[in-house]
Amino acid sequence: MPGPQLKKRRAVIVGGSMSGLFTAAFLRQAGWDADVYERSGVELVGRGAGITTHPELLDALEKSGAGTRNLGIEVPKRIAIDRQGRITGERPLRQILTSWDRLQSLLRATIDPAHYHLGWAFERVEQNGSGVRVYFNNGRVENADILVGGDGVRSTVRGEVAPELQPSYAGYYIWRGAPNEADLAPKTLKDIFPYFVFYLPPRQEVITYPISGFNEDLRPGHRRYNFIWYRVADAETLRDMNVDQNGTRHEFSVPPPLIRKDLIAQMHADARDIMPEVMLDCVMKIRQPFITPIYDFTAPRIVFGRVAMAGDAAANARPHMGFGVAKAGGDAEALARALGNHDDIGRALAAYNAERQPIGNTIVMHSRKLGTHMGVNLKTDEDRRMHALLQSDEAMMDWIAVPNFLDAYR
Repeated sequence: MPGPQLKKRRAVIVGGSMSGLFTAAFLRQAGWDADVYERSGVELVGRGAGITTHPELLDALEKSGAGTRNLGIEVPKRIAIDRQGRITGERPLRQILTSWDRLQSLLRATIDPAHYHLGWAFERVEQNGSGVRVYFNNGRVENADILVGGDGVRSTVRGEVAPELQPSYAGYYIWRGAPNEADLAPKTLKDIFPYFVFYLPPRQEVITYPISGFNEDLRPGHRRYNFIWYRVADAETLRDMNVDQNGTRHEFSVPPPLIRKDLIAQMHADARDIMPEVMLDCVMKIRQPFITPIYDFTAPRIVFGRVAMAGDAAANARPHMGFGVAKAGGDAEALARALGNHDDIGRALAAYNAERQPIGNTIVMHSRKLGTHMGVNLKTDEDRRMHALLQSDEAMMDWIAVPNFLDAYR
């Protein structure tokens, strides 16, 4: 059993989104001091991004103290439709659909504002075997027992301790947005708004579902409709898309207000060519569409001395499962549990690595399996088999964003 501690242990957490907030909440429950440092100088917002909930996420929210009150909208089933808007299949599946903003709000409430710091950009870390010295912008320095990198797929912490671990482009991207319920046509509201909906043209994937409105409004008429459109693009095409309306090239993606008007116009034209009426209505009502290129990576380890990675910074999966936030919660809970069960921090971090590194890699591998639907980089017989299987609407409804998918790997 752990013995008495002479002083309260402290964690510095880089990244003020889901991973960072979950980690702070669970570490505080384990008796640690935890401070979150976010590089953005303003509060984070999710641009209306939707989140599919899983049992693991609901469990982590309850255990962390964030809770699940007014979490989102429950849909009774998922349906698939064809080019004419006719239902081609359906599956009963009750599932709560929430939004990035709602989750951020719930988790943000678990941390004392005095321990959440905006405008702190991580620069480097020094380790001496018994702790960390963390350097931020403007000459700021913090000392702690551990550093947690919870700063996402482009983690600056991971770039410092494991620069060889770089995300790879998957060969496709997403157009996304969330039109307001009040702006949608009556037929759209009747035919698809209440459901989790699939539309699957060749080498594309469109998924839609309802989420809360602005300021987490769940009242009918005030909600939004999450719209996700996967499309194939080679690396050269993506580089061109990453040039903004001012001619500036961005390395990974363009901030939504700077996306070129010609790209949006072409997207609208493509939608007119292939979308069912109800989905075209959604596309044309998105006030600010944005682009998310799909990247992923696995990691051979997620602990580097006194530095531990969590969430997307540890292993980043493609979003087909809607499991990113659930993984962040699971990582954070496991880290806090390991630190609570071991007096020796090195042993605790080794236990965390042993538990969560394999799970993270499994999640990434599963996301790649689901990504074969897009028909990109099919390198093995198994890739080609999965691609063939996922060409049916029924298979996609059975495989994409379903609960308990990890049970098959246990």
